[in-house]
Order: sequence, then structure tokens, then C-alpha cells
Amino acid sequence: MSDLTTSEKLIIEPTFTTPEIRFDPEAYYFFIGGNSYPENSLKFYGPVLEWVQNWSQKVVPSSKLLTIEIRLEYFNTSTAKVLLDLLRLFEALHERGQAMQIRWLYLQEDTEMEDAGLDYQAAVKVPFELVAIDE
Repeated sequence: MSDLTTSEKLIIEPTFTTPEIRFDPEAYYFFIGGNSYPENSLKFYGPVLEWVQNWSQKVVPSSKLLTIEIRLEYFNTSTAKVLLDLLRLFEALHERGQAMQIRWLYLQEDTEMEDAGLDYQAAVKVPFELVAIDE
């Protein structure tokens, strides 16, 4: 994955233990969804963090809204740390003037996922919306 340029889309198909990841730099849209309990979170997410860091350092902040949607059904504690690292990369870009919106989507009855979203919302200074979905 390290041969990807930051103008290309970053797409990782989901597995039983890893989430779907889709990042489209032209559309300013980033999505993570599914389950995340990889055997080694740093190994799985390392290239994603590197990609986002490289892209965010090269992008010129604009008024075009960057939308980050996170819709995880389950994640483990090592993923929780990596998610915070990822959100902090976006926070740094926001501090440089990039318009953005983080949307934390969770099933309405999933209070644990709602609580996790509230924790992340409090941890980063980025427009952050919790969206309860009814399925």
C-alpha cells in the first residue's frame, strides 16, 4: 500500500476482523465501517495513518467540506487508540483551516457505541456529530 499516491483513493475491503475503509481525496470523503479487531492494529492501520498524514500534509485547506463517517459495529481497545490517532490527524488539518465534519454513526440501541462516539467527540476539537440510525 505504500506505493499509493495521495491523489489516489484508499480502498481496503472488509474482512471478518477488519473494517471497510474508503477514502476519496477528490470527493473529500472518508469512511470506516464494520468490525475492527485485527490481530495487530498497528500493522493494519499503520499504512492508513501514514496515507492520511501524507495527504493531510500536502492538501491545501479549502472550504470544500471534508466528511469523515465512522460506522463501526465493534472495535477492540487497540483499535480505539488508533482511531484517536486518526482523528487527531484530521484535527490537525482542521486547525490549519480545513472545513470538516466527523459523523459517528451507530445503531440507536447500541449505547456502548454511542458512548464511544461521545468520548471521541470530547477528545477532538472538530465538528463532530453523533448520528443514531434505526435499522
